[in-house]
Amino acid sequence: MINAAIVGLGWWGQNHVTATKGSDKIKFTRAVDLAPEKVQGFCDEHELTLTASLDDAYNDPDIDAVVLVTPHTQHADQVVAGAAAGKHILTEKPFALKKADGLRAAKAMTDAGLTLGIGHNYRYGAAVWEMKQIIESGKLGDIHHIEGNLSHQGQIGIEGWRRAHDEAPTGGIVHFGAHIIDIMCWFGGPMREVYAQLESHILPADVGSVLTRFENGTTGYLANLMTTPASFHLQVMGSEGWARANGWLDTNKVVTCFGAGKVEESGGVTEELELPIRDIYSQIRANDENFAAACLGQEPYLFTPEEMAHTAAIHEAIAKSAESGLPTAV
Repeated sequence: MINAAIVGLGWWGQNHVTATKGSDKIKFTRAVDLAPEKVQGFCDEHELTLTASLDDAYNDPDIDAVVLVTPHTQHADQVVAGAAAGKHILTEKPFALKKADGLRAAKAMTDAGLTLGIGHNYRYGAAVWEMKQIIESGKLGDIHHIEGNLSHQGQIGIEGWRRAHDEAPTGGIVHFGAHIIDIMCWFGGPMREVYAQLESHILPADVGSVLTRFENGTTGYLANLMTTPASFHLQVMGSEGWARANGWLDTNKVVTCFGAGKVEESGGVTEELELPIRDIYSQIRANDENFAAACLGQEPYLFTPEEMAHTAAIHEAIAKSAESGLPTAV
């Protein structure tokens, strides 16, 4: 069991605490929030010691790990400070928005011998997990293309730091496209080049799309709209078949199609797999508990520091491409 502090008790920070209630691997005992009067009731309910200073968490000898649900541009400095304080750190996505910041933060934690975590809980979702296993099995053959779209209207009417240009220079590509970027790299490896476009309709940069090319030659496409009802699409296409998930991020169904390359089966043979349901809270708990077990040396963590740093480089390249209108190296 590790004792953890949660920093930032907005909606998502509270989800971490709620999702891990009763866990035998991680327990939140301290909270940090810049508006403590607004979250005192929640902290009383969950028996959290509440202060407004991050240093209180870093200086507390009873705290093993710190979970950061803070503005994106602050992550790198906060991770580096956490490494200096000897704390394991899990930070919410995106890890960082600049390549140099991502590398700096990852190096600080690695050099300190501490566990670094990231809030991409969707890797632990039923459909995404199953698609990864299908890829690893080799049933799809050589992977040629990956595409994903994660969209919703949740930012309409929302004010605050999440809507600031510095925190989301590519709009929804930062907010929810970050999850698709992580999944695509988990499936296809590092990206080499991106070609992005943004459009504004209701909110700044509320429609974004990115063509990608991976280091291994696989191509891809990702998109996000902040102006349409909730929608999720993920598809991996290979030389021997494809796998696809649709719906929302707690979907437990995957459709596969095999038979590519056979003239008599040019349409392929499809099958729908129905998996045990793993809702969003279950995904958050799975991520936080995997992180906690890694902190104790009990199991490997599903993410590597190199993967996290690479996503920061991707976000920077997407922003540069959208501004220049040109393909941009990662």
